[in-house]
Amino acid sequence: MRAVLFDVDDTLLDFRGADSEGFGRHLADLRPDLGPAETAVARERWRFWGAHFFARFTAGDLTFPEQRRRRARAVCADLGLPLAAGPDAADAWFAGYLRHCERALRAFPDAGPALDALRAGGIRVGAVSNSGHANQDRRLRLVGLRGRLQAMVCVDDAGGVGKPDPGIFRAGCAALGVAPAEAAYVGDHLDHDARAATAAGLTGYWLDRAATGAQPGPPVVTGLAELVPLFVPAPEGACP
Repeated sequence: MRAVLFDVDDTLLDFRGADSEGFGRHLADLRPDLGPAETAVARERWRFWGAHFFARFTAGDLTFPEQRRRRARAVCADLGLPLAAGPDAADAWFAGYLRHCERALRAFPDAGPALDALRAGGIRVGAVSNSGHANQDRRLRLVGLRGRLQAMVCVDDAGGVGKPDPGIFRAGCAALGVAPAEAAYVGDHLDHDARAATAAGLTGYWLDRAATGAQPGPPVVTGLAELVPLFVPAPEGACP
C-alpha cells in the first residue's frame, strides 16, 4: 500500500458538531425567542434540507453556491423566517451561519498525528470529498490540516462526479500518483466511503468512531491512529 486517502467531513473534521453549533448560534441571532423544542425542530429541518440539496449538488443538478442558497430559502420558508428575494440575500443569510460554523470547526484530535505518522512512514496521504474544492481547502486550512495533505480532489476537480461514483476515487489516486490497488480510503460513511471505495478498486475502511460494531464487508477502524500500524512498518528491533 502506497497511499491513504481520507474523507474530510466527520472523518478528519468534526463538521457535524460544528454545523449543529453554528446553525444553533445563527438561529439564536435571528430568533432569540425560540425555545428548546422549536430549536430542535429547526435543526432537523436544517439537516433535512442540507442533505437534500447537497445530494443534488453531487449529482450535478446544482452548483455549490446554489445548493447553499436553496437550503437557506427552504429553511426560512419552513420556519417562517423572512428572506428577501435574489441570490445576494440568500448568500448573506448563509454567510451568517458560516461565521458561526467556522468558529466551532475543529479537527479530530487523531487526524493531524495520523497524517504526520503516515507521511513519516513513506505513505502518501490525500483527501477525496464530495464538497467544493474551495470550501474544503478553507476548512482544512482553518484547522491546520491542509498542509499535511499532498493532494485533495473534490467534486469540481473530478468532472462533477461525487461519491459513490468510482471516478472521484480514481481521480484521488491519480492525484497522488498511485493505482487504485495501491491505495486505501478511509471515511465515516459505510456505503459512500468504505464500500464505494472498495468497488472502485481501492481498499475501503469504515471509520466507526462510535464503535457501533463491525459491518460485513470492508474492514473497520474506530480511530485514525489505528491506521498507522496497518501501513507503516514497525522499526527494526521493535517489540511485536
